[in-house]
Amino acid sequence: MKSICFITILILNLDGTLYKDKYEVPIKLDTEWNEELVVKCSNEADKIQNRISTHHWNYKGRGVLSQGYYLNDGSGRMVIGYLY
Repeated sequence: MKSICFITILILNLDGTLYKDKYEVPIKLDTEWNEELVVKCSNEADKIQNRISTHHWNYKGRGVLSQGYYLNDGSGRMVIGYLY
């Protein structure tokens, strides 16, 4: 069975604005269990997160409060990893 996973990634731009980056990911389900859908959507969201951002523990020397996922293009920081 095929399904579409809708993934929204919330991004805090470095200018202070909030941006929602939306993805539609087709996934193939092997069962009809809701748990499989959750796991597969989560795995796809992790792939997107790893493709567009990098985790830093001390971003540009700003201390522990600056740890998090920052976009690879330098435009912002991920506020919430993903919603689906």
